[in-house]
Amino acid sequence: MDETGGAGAYWARRLLGATDRSSEGASEDLERLLEPHASLDTPERAARLLASLQERHAGRSLEEVYPLTVVDTPEGPVSSIVTVRDIPPPATDPALASERLQAALELVFGVGPVYAERFRQQGLRRLDQLAAHPVYGPRAREVLDAITHDPAQASSLIRERLSPSDPLLWSTTALYPPSALLFVDIETMGFFGVAIVLIGVAEWVGQALHVTQYVARSVLEEPQILAALAAHMADKPALVSYNGRSFDWPTLQARASYYGIPLSHPGWPHYDLLHFARRLWRERLPDFHATTIEREILGVTRPDDLPGSYVPAFYEQYSQENNVGPLCYIIDHNRQDMEGMARIFARLSEEWMPGVP
Repeated sequence: MDETGGAGAYWARRLLGATDRSSEGASEDLERLLEPHASLDTPERAARLLASLQERHAGRSLEEVYPLTVVDTPEGPVSSIVTVRDIPPPATDPALASERLQAALELVFGVGPVYAERFRQQGLRRLDQLAAHPVYGPRAREVLDAITHDPAQASSLIRERLSPSDPLLWSTTALYPPSALLFVDIETMGFFGVAIVLIGVAEWVGQALHVTQYVARSVLEEPQILAALAAHMADKPALVSYNGRSFDWPTLQARASYYGIPLSHPGWPHYDLLHFARRLWRERLPDFHATTIEREILGVTRPDDLPGSYVPAFYEQYSQENNVGPLCYIIDHNRQDMEGMARIFARLSEEWMPGVP
């Protein structure tokens, strides 16, 4: 315990990197600490936010802040939080998406841009027309069958033939009903090989986005939140993430494997929004942090948010002091990530997919 202002002030000074810094002002109002347009990714601002959260939530339990539900898993019970947001799914037409895909002759193995243009000049403009070709017909029928009956296989074929950010790959998202998509985002104690402390998932139910967060109230509950995710994703045929192909999904698989929890999903298409965002907005944005897209493209700002790199420090402080304030920040940060992903997904669909008249 630190004599100049308690453990909160001590941790604030750790973030600041100065052991002799005063904690004066740590209890100022949160809105004053986070002035409009001020940079949020500084140790000083993080330290003040941490101290403010600890003061605000001193003596409170997590149940007093959020409506918690206990979920039973094979690994034991785990706390979950469900939030419903008025974020509707994009209005897309699967039939129009199928038409676009069927016009992409380049999806047939062996048919490049030159051959595709030659076939079009011959009047073969769709896969069903190419299906009768003596050489490329069988391959065309394979692609056509995938587009018509198996969106996951169609996604796999497109990924093999084209770029992982190609708009045609995005078209396959419209072959699924919005309720079939599962958005996933995790919070960890660092990079690879460390504990996951929160798993957020989101899905569209009707015209609303339902965000479910599985919270590890200690690092010992990591198996429970992984088991909860495994159960949640069992009936979801497609995954959506932001930079998840590089971080979230490999981390989830590694940690689940460590505990012997089955989490693999063969043939499951994974739509990583980062790749598509780079392709669509590369001339417009200075970087591709999700918060940059939210601010510059969607007009949504997070006045009380910090980069995810602060999550380990906040969770450690929560664990050490038994004060839920820092954990509340992590929960809110993750929920905003989930909402942001859904909005980015909808905007990408507006840009690339035919809408319903």
